[in-house]
Parts: sequence; structure tokens; C-alpha cells
Amino acid sequence: GGAVVAGPVGPAPAAGPARGRQLATLAMPTVGLGALAFFLYTGVEVAAGLWAFTLLTEGRAMDASTAGVCVAAYWASLFVGRLVMGAVAERAGTARVLLAGLVGMLTGAVLVALPAPAPVAVTGLMLLGLAAAPVFPLLTLTTAARVGDAHADRAIGVQIGAAGIGAAAVPAGIGVLLSRVHVELLGPALAVLAALLLVVHQRPAGSAGSAGSARPAGSAGSAGSAGSGRGARAVS
Repeated sequence: GGAVVAGPVGPAPAAGPARGRQLATLAMPTVGLGALAFFLYTGVEVAAGLWAFTLLTEGRAMDASTAGVCVAAYWASLFVGRLVMGAVAERAGTARVLLAGLVGMLTGAVLVALPAPAPVAVTGLMLLGLAAAPVFPLLTLTTAARVGDAHADRAIGVQIGAAGIGAAAVPAGIGVLLSRVHVELLGPALAVLAALLLVVHQRPAGSAGSAGSARPAGSAGSAGSAGSGRGARAVS
């Protein structure tokens, strides 16, 4: 009839070390910059494809059927670019291809922003799509070079989450801007975002964990040469 006192049946889950590793990853400046880069990238990619039809028809007086073909060609340029840039990255290196893609995105956005006839905007749109093609896979591939192997898996998770938010929030914000001000603001908005993405990519940020010295937020570091073959396969 004595009371039975229940004791511990086993060790408690070691949540402390795991949470500590997560916080250490989140505290790294390179992780924050990487997340921002993914946010900006997906925002530009999706907003361009979503609102280009409105710009071409309402802003550049293009007929609806032709504008639809041009928007479809934009998405096709992303697909074709991912195939082509794989071979290019294998020869030129991931860092060079990534930088060229970011510069090409900015150039294409500027062409879209110019108050020029519709063919100029379409050319910019195609350049934007082709240049953007390798950016997402190469930013993902070079995560370990930026944050170190110990933080790479958690950093990639943060980056993918930021990409999803950017793909939803940026096009929605641009849509509000276009509806309240003018449809011609699509090009300038894309150009500003592409320029910010290029700045974030080039900006060094603190230590990359076990990787050692600071590297640009989107740079491949040593992966630009030694890992160029892996980069090319990831793109393709």
C-alpha cells in the first residue's frame, strides 16, 4: 500500500545543443545576407513573369496574344538558360557565371525600365530570364563556401524559406505599386531589386564559420574553380 514514486525512465532529449547550433547559424551575417539574396532573386524572377503581360499590354500598347507569347518566352528562357549555363559554368567556373548572371539580370531590368518601344522591353525580359537561370542553383550550391560545412544544411533551409517569402511578397508589393501609381514602374522596381541583389552578392560579411575568411554573400569562394564541375552539374 506504499506510494510509488515515478523516477526518470531515460535521459531527456538533448534539445539544447541542437538549438544552440540553430541559433549560431542564424547569428551569422553570411546567413542573413544569403537569405536576403534568395528573397530578392525570387522576387525579381516571379514579379517579372507575373507583371510583364500588364506592362506590355497597358504600358507598351502590345496586343494581348503577342504579349502572352512574350511572357511564355520569358519562362522558356529560364528553362533553356539552366540547360545552357550548366556547360558554361563547367568551363568558366561557378563564381564567374553567378556574377555574370546577376549583372545580366540588372541589365535586362534596365532595358525593361527604359521608356522605349515594346521590343526593347521584350529584349530586356528575355535577357533577364536567361541571366537569372543559373542564379538560384548556384547560390544554393555555394552556400557551404559562404557559411562553412557545419552550417550549410541549416543555412540552406533558411535560404529556401526566404525564397518562398520573396516569391510571394515582392510580386504582391509590386502589384500594389503598379495599381496605385503606374504600370511603367515595373521596370524601375525590377532594376532596383536586381541592383540590391548584386550589392548583397558582392558584400563581404564576417566569418564563414569553419570556412574561415569572409566572402561575398553569393560568391563561390574556392568552389568557383575547384568546384566548377559540381556547379555545372547542379545547374543542369
